[in-house]
Amino acid sequence: MTNALLAPTASRSTSPTGSCLESVRRVVLIDPRPERRAITSLVVERCGALTVVGLAESLGEAESQILAARADVALVEIQMPVALGLKTVAALRNRFRDLQIVVCSFRNDEATREAARTHGADGYLNKPFQAADLLPLVVSLARSASCAD
Repeated sequence: MTNALLAPTASRSTSPTGSCLESVRRVVLIDPRPERRAITSLVVERCGALTVVGLAESLGEAESQILAARADVALVEIQMPVALGLKTVAALRNRFRDLQIVVCSFRNDEATREAARTHGADGYLNKPFQAADLLPLVVSLARSASCAD
């Protein structure tokens, strides 16, 4: 797995026109450090197709924000430590089947990327990243979600 979208879920498809983002996609950021949540939020908000609807420090906060805002995408920092981050990904996948999950991490090794995928992540992004790295990945995931059958 690379710093890109993983294989899309079989139930996802695109519309005949190819344009799927007809509404703003809702994103919840999950990171234990407030300064990283704030920075990532600024980057996400630079994309007109996305809006941050939640900034969560923990799984419990994230779950309530995802439900309340009907979020489409979760960006999860797995450096919580990593084991806790992966448990967060798995719990989100089990609870929110259609939620698109992108893992963000300073860890740049195949074992961590594979563990994220195995736990239910749809994409993986290495830190540090630029808006040019983050936004296309999140938009791709949001586009897939908006085009679900």
